[in-house]
Amino acid sequence: MHPVSLPAIRERVRFAWSTRRACGLFAVAAGIRIDRIIEDEAAGKIATHDAIRMAAEAEAAALCFPPLALR
Repeated sequence: MHPVSLPAIRERVRFAWSTRRACGLFAVAAGIRIDRIIEDEAAGKIATHDAIRMAAEAEAAALCFPPLALR
């Protein structure tokens, strides 16, 4: 089972992008969103369980879009 932590979710999104499992455009956007979620959770603006849910949702959205053909 995959570890459930914000940095682990971010790393899975980056790995999906680097291995061309996900479209780079969506994966980069999801990574930026997860970075902001991490910052907000650290500042106490979001509860940890909500932050993990939101990051997992961003990861799922990124994985919905396969990469475009190489140019």
